[in-house]
Amino acid sequence: MFKLALTCLLVSVMIQVNAQTGASSPNTLPTYTYHPPQEDKESWQRLYLLLSSTFINVVNEGQVDLDSALFKASHSLGLSRFSVLSEGFGDQDLFKESQWIDRKDPATGVRQLSAASGRKRLQRLLLLGSYYAFQRNSYTYFRDSVEYYLQQAIAESRKLNEPVMGRHALCLLGKMYLQASNSQGDSIYARLIRQCRDAGDKQTEAKALAYRSRYTRPMGATFPGKINDTRAAAAIYHSLGNTEGEINALTDAGYLFTASGQLETAHEILEQAYRLAESIQFPYIHYNAQALSMVNTFMGKFGEPLRYTLEMIKVSENCRDSIGWGYFHSNLALMLSSEGREEESFAVIEKAIQHFLRQRNPTVYNQMIAVVYRMSQNGKSKEALEMVKNISTQVTPQETLADQFTYHYAFAYGYLYNNQLKMVEWHLAKMDSLETLAETFRPPFRRTDIDELTGFLLMKKGEYRKARKILDAHLLAPRSRLRPLTADLDLYRTLITIDSLLGDDRSAVAHYKKYVTLLDATFKVTKVRQAEELQVLYQIQEKEGQISQLTQQAALEKERSKRDALLRNLTIAGIIAVLIIAGLLYRQNRLKQGANKVISLKNEQLQDLVDDKEWLLKEIHHRVKNNLQIVISLLNSQSVYIDNRDARTAINDSQRRMQAMALIHQKLYLSDNMSCIAMQDYINELVSYVQESFDTEKRIVFEQEIEPLDLDVSQAIPLGLIINECIVNVMKYAFPGSREGTVRLTLHQDSDDRLVLQIVDNGVGLPAGLDISRHNSLGFDLMRGLAKQLGGTLTFKSDNGLHITVRFRKATVERVEKSTVNEIMAIS
Repeated sequence: MFKLALTCLLVSVMIQVNAQTGASSPNTLPTYTYHPPQEDKESWQRLYLLLSSTFINVVNEGQVDLDSALFKASHSLGLSRFSVLSEGFGDQDLFKESQWIDRKDPATGVRQLSAASGRKRLQRLLLLGSYYAFQRNSYTYFRDSVEYYLQQAIAESRKLNEPVMGRHALCLLGKMYLQASNSQGDSIYARLIRQCRDAGDKQTEAKALAYRSRYTRPMGATFPGKINDTRAAAAIYHSLGNTEGEINALTDAGYLFTASGQLETAHEILEQAYRLAESIQFPYIHYNAQALSMVNTFMGKFGEPLRYTLEMIKVSENCRDSIGWGYFHSNLALMLSSEGREEESFAVIEKAIQHFLRQRNPTVYNQMIAVVYRMSQNGKSKEALEMVKNISTQVTPQETLADQFTYHYAFAYGYLYNNQLKMVEWHLAKMDSLETLAETFRPPFRRTDIDELTGFLLMKKGEYRKARKILDAHLLAPRSRLRPLTADLDLYRTLITIDSLLGDDRSAVAHYKKYVTLLDATFKVTKVRQAEELQVLYQIQEKEGQISQLTQQAALEKERSKRDALLRNLTIAGIIAVLIIAGLLYRQNRLKQGANKVISLKNEQLQDLVDDKEWLLKEIHHRVKNNLQIVISLLNSQSVYIDNRDARTAINDSQRRMQAMALIHQKLYLSDNMSCIAMQDYINELVSYVQESFDTEKRIVFEQEIEPLDLDVSQAIPLGLIINECIVNVMKYAFPGSREGTVRLTLHQDSDDRLVLQIVDNGVGLPAGLDISRHNSLGFDLMRGLAKQLGGTLTFKSDNGLHITVRFRKATVERVEKSTVNEIMAIS
């Protein structure tokens, strides 16, 4: 028992020291010495601004928009926004002339533009457009300026043959529309991403994906797309070796997964971002540590949140970044409070309050709630209320709904413990109206706070039954935020008091049992946390020991190196050995050069063979296509001399099938890739050809939704023939007479990684009672055979028209040896 008590005391003392001094965590960079962040390379400055502005946006629940958050971060860190605004097109010359950005002096930028020409003029057009696009509410107040400068930049980029610059202008233009929820933003980014992929411009494509994810309004319907975009951007940045871009994209993805409740995935991605930042020795790792502390806390972990919280406090103090100090200390206070260490928690809260007051940050009222509660429990309710009133004269909550809510919450608590119930009711009504407004765009995070306060108010007014009902419901509600176990213990004590006042012994016993159970749970949680905190301290000491050992080894190695160097300089034998080695190396180098020439010659010969093979393969596809066209022409000539309508129809059907295959070979010899077909363009051309071969007078409208997929030729041909058969059947039978209709054709990849082709029409459908599986028809037999060749399934469904679905897996490395044309002819 004595050892356990001593251990607990040691943990308590160490944690309190770490909270006050910011002791180093295992992952803190020990060699960091402060330097102004302006001295860092541009990619680090950009990452630092993006991470800090995202943090400001997140802690304010999105009510401080990203552009305003970027401006705040820039002002606080003393960093110019140039690195963010000019990403992809800026250089040192442009930076030297860009001081007007942070002075909010665009008139200087306009004067510089008028004096520039050529590529410099294009850069300055882009910078001015970017400046206005990154203004708050740019669509409302600066739309004309954004459109003018960026449209001018697009036109100039065409004249100067600078397509990359034009794509950056499109990216910035789309940003403005996205933030205004204007559908034009989606269409701009779809076009931009398509252009980037066609041009192989992966850097701009990654930026476009990151921007589309970052600036699309966060709503339930947009979350999946935002997550997919930012993860795709991270993958491209990884392939390009752009580690800073990858870190930012992964951090954004981690926050999105956290907001959508996918905590395991969020933890994995945020951990990856954190490790990447460590790998490049990025000094401003505290925002990555904060994100990991947050998600670990939500997952119910103990040791890891503490470790990351201590690290983010230490790192932020080392680099003198005060943006998150108040929030970071609040995190630590909440962790201490959640396990009943109120004295330590209260000391840390006071430190957080001082940070917020120095910044005049309204978040200070969130801390005052705990302070008022604590002081009132110690008989200092009047002093607590006066403290809140005094702070309200220094800090006005006018920016976000969250700040206004906590402002009224702190006053309501202060008046509650001073029995000024009318004032409590007034502030409670304000809290309710603010939360109702906030719930129009987010979940009801703070509804339980209103319920809890309402219960306490009803108890003060003597309405004990109503108070008990509300507080019971409050305890049973899901935890929408981290609530200390000690707070629940206080609530159960309050309920036991209400039961006693009502004379309800049964309810009092039930509440007492829950109170004892929770008290036991609190004790267990405290022990688990203490064990994990000991592990964290052990890791810190072990890391520091390793650092000390490595330092000593480095010193010994340095001394040994000096001694060896002196001996080599004084020893003639060493000089001779160096000369001999140099001679050998020279001879080896000459031999290597000769071998390299032979290898280069062989490589050139092999490349000539590859080029010849590719030329021959293209020629084969060209000739196959020409031969198929000759067959089509012959069939067309033959049909002129045939009077039998069925025979002529059969010949026409064969022509269309031949054309479907001819299109494949045409695509192959016109493309650099002679093994895959871009299905989006191919299907579009195939549908257009079949439409033109029928005189429908635009009665039948085709709608296509084809994902940008590339298929092996062994799959593209049978799939094209299936589409051909389906469309021909629609033209012939789905809309008899002059009936109008719509045909929808989709090709996409489902959640099981299968490709799904669907052709749906709203025509007359299949005849009643027709069994497709027994129906003997060349078209249906051909479609079934082709689906089998794809290794897939073919289904028909008649429901307000005919629904045809083909499911199959995309071919990988394996190739089909047998000729596709021969297989199709065999099926026929």
